[in-house]
Amino acid sequence: MISLSQEGKKLLNGRRVVITGMGVVAPNGIGIENFWDSLVHGRSGVRKITHFDASSYPCQVAAEVPNFDPTDYMDPKTARRLGRFAQFALAAAHMAVEDSGIDFTLEDPYRVGVFIGTAIGGVDVIETQHTIFMEKGLKRLSPFTVVSSSTHSASGIIGCEFNSRGPNTTIAAGCNSGLDAAYLAYNTILLGDADIMIVGAGEAPITPYIYGAFCSSGNLSHENKEPKRALKPYDINADGMVLGEGGAILIMEELQHSLRRNTRIYGEVVSYSALNEAFDLFGINVDNGAMTLNFKQVLERGHVDVKEIDYISAHGNGILSYDVDETESIKKTFAELAYRIPVTSIKPVTGHAISATAIYQIIASLLTIKSGIIPPTINILNPDPRCDLDYVTKGFVKKNVETILINTHGFGGRLTALILRKIDR
Repeated sequence: MISLSQEGKKLLNGRRVVITGMGVVAPNGIGIENFWDSLVHGRSGVRKITHFDASSYPCQVAAEVPNFDPTDYMDPKTARRLGRFAQFALAAAHMAVEDSGIDFTLEDPYRVGVFIGTAIGGVDVIETQHTIFMEKGLKRLSPFTVVSSSTHSASGIIGCEFNSRGPNTTIAAGCNSGLDAAYLAYNTILLGDADIMIVGAGEAPITPYIYGAFCSSGNLSHENKEPKRALKPYDINADGMVLGEGGAILIMEELQHSLRRNTRIYGEVVSYSALNEAFDLFGINVDNGAMTLNFKQVLERGHVDVKEIDYISAHGNGILSYDVDETESIKKTFAELAYRIPVTSIKPVTGHAISATAIYQIIASLLTIKSGIIPPTINILNPDPRCDLDYVTKGFVKKNVETILINTHGFGGRLTALILRKIDR
């Protein structure tokens, strides 16, 4: 991928990238106000599965989005032709556009792009249509199956909805997909290929087959008795992640373009780094050093000193090997400072919605900058001795936060980090 140094950015006429709109459809709340309130007060969206009968599954909890009616955000015909992940993304896009105040009839459509991340895509459509095919035959298949199930259906429908004729693509990179979409959009604006990017992710993996596959992987929590306590990052009793779903969208905009609109700015994207461990498709190597290098690289690219990081929005997925690796990498990067930087994971509240979680993290981070409140990491009762940082376990804390490091870590060793900062005009 193209990487721009600070000097390179100056050569591009000083273009800077800010975030001016946000929308979210999450298990813990639809809309940024509901989403944020549940994060701050530690109200988990993890529940017993209702999408299907999971009583025979070893893992029976997930973070489902309750009370979601796609026709609140799109016409019934469009809703019927989309998979659930794309419905989430389109709904969140409408919220983000409204939040940004952009009137797309006044914009050059060729200067507006769409980048959407998804790891699973429209698997719910595939499962439903496969059952119809096996039971009723070819003639009963929906003519919209191919498009509805495709990973690019979300970016496609969002482009159509807002007449975006600029760069449009889908990023499928597992847990990193959302953050990858954000940094690729950042580069697109810096390079001058767009002035506005509709960026985010959508995910709907809670289906009988996909959820069963995750059960078989051994990576899901077996805490079925107390669903809201199932995901326990950094805890010695952590026994896996909890699958989630949802969609989240950002409006990323070139700074001068946003200033001409005289709009509110949530924060600025300062830098990113993306690396790969190249160790194993399923496991991680805590001695690999790739995550530490990724942290150091994102700091160096943004000319951000370790002392400037006020808060870390961590991956913290409840798979203890990942949690330990992340903690060790933070300590190697920040040394003694690591013990004074709040580090939290929002996943015990949101579930792990794969690609969408990273966009949840960005939204939560920008709301932290705005409010001066850092939401807690819930469910840590007995921290693993190797996980000894300040995970904000006793409720939210108030702190002036200007610069935030966001981390994601995906299966296969994919690493993506991003730095956000309070806007300095």
